[in-house]
Amino acid sequence: MASFAQNTKNAIIADLQSLVDSGTLRAVITDDMTKVNPLDRNWPGFPSAVVIPPTITTSEYADVANNLREYTWYVMIVTTPENLPATDPTYLEGLVDAVLNVFDLDCTLGGTAIGGVMPAVLEPPGPVSSNSVTYVVFYVTLKAKQLVPAIVQSAS
Repeated sequence: MASFAQNTKNAIIADLQSLVDSGTLRAVITDDMTKVNPLDRNWPGFPSAVVIPPTITTSEYADVANNLREYTWYVMIVTTPENLPATDPTYLEGLVDAVLNVFDLDCTLGGTAIGGVMPAVLEPPGPVSSNSVTYVVFYVTLKAKQLVPAIVQSAS
């Protein structure tokens, strides 16, 4: 049985893949945390999305039978200045809107986040330099909540 995190990751990837299918993104990559810098990779094209493994930001008892966990996912959108069309000064804003919109239209991440998903938060686009290459990067943060069974043990 797949875990909540795996199911949620698959839903995020499916949402982003719809942007690849429409031609908005070139690729969706899952970061396996084998590199110190997530920009240090061979890129299949730009713009690309990188799905970074989640952190658990809160885990609290919802009741005697369940924990409510909040998983924070980061999706990094990467392009290069050379791939920003000079003829379209609103290209980057359109890319931001397309990425945010795909998550707005799937507010439970394919039904995996039964505790709800907080609205996507955008970290502003900006230049990032890595290994003498300049990228244009922005992050989308998704906070998905999930009820997880808890076992309360009584003192014997």
